Amino acid sequence: MILGKLFKKSKIKKVLKFGFIFFGVNFFILCLALYRNQAQRFMPDEYKLVQKIFNKISLNNDLGDRPISISIRAGEGMHYVLGGLELGICEGKDNYCNYYVNLNPFIKFMGFRSADVNYAIRQSYLLGFPGAVAFPSGTIAIDRSTFRVFEGKEGFIASVIAHEMNHILGFSSFGASLETLKLRLDDNKKSKEELDRAYLNKFQLAEAEADRGGALMVYSSGYPKDTYLKAIELTYKATGIIHDTKQSEKHPDYIKRLKLIKEFMDNESFKREKIKNHSAPLTWQYNRRGNWLRFYPNK
Repeated sequence: MILGKLFKKSKIKKVLKFGFIFFGVNFFILCLALYRNQAQRFMPDEYKLVQKIFNKISLNNDLGDRPISISIRAGEGMHYVLGGLELGICEGKDNYCNYYVNLNPFIKFMGFRSADVNYAIRQSYLLGFPGAVAFPSGTIAIDRSTFRVFEGKEGFIASVIAHEMNHILGFSSFGASLETLKLRLDDNKKSKEELDRAYLNKFQLAEAEADRGGALMVYSSGYPKDTYLKAIELTYKATGIIHDTKQSEKHPDYIKRLKLIKEFMDNESFKREKIKNHSAPLTWQYNRRGNWLRFYPNK
């Protein structure tokens, strides 16, 4: 009886010991996973560079009072690569592939036609050109190929960021849409085509404003004076074909755009000044699974 009780107690102790070890190991794995998902030291190099640039820009620029998210995506090259594979996805002028363009390029895609899509992600990085877009809600999406084309040129990547940041600060899309709404209310006989054309004209003006604001933001951050201009030049050269009228629907064409930037840089208002209402230090959050990096200005 005594031996039986001792055996049962010993068995219970082993089960409890094993249970504690199992729980401890799983708890450790969970904590490690949570830490890795949010740890900035494990971010891809592209995100680390973005963080470095924004920290530098924030030292002598006002970045507003909203939290801003940055997401590095597969990029617009996905549209061209997938559209040419005859897969039945991303084909036709009306199918722009937004879903695939915004995929996370740092993980393997597991969805429909995954082998082809993962191939397209790799090709988009290798063959793509510089690109980024600002969303009015406060997010900047940067094509991963931008970092390949501008490798070793931190100031050029800062120029891309500064341009999109100025769209967010100036609420460019809303401003152009508001002006178009006023036109519609003044003349309700205007067709959709006329209103669309008016909106694009207004947005071109917003693009010119973002160029001016971006150029000054980069210069105020300590980069050489002509950094922004050189970044725009290389962007167009890396894109290759620039004569298509569709490419100048939202932006001024290449010649006009560079002329406007040069004129602004030659103006006496284009100068580097120390400001008191800068946004540094920035507070950062990172989410690996969500594929975003977010900062909060010091306001």
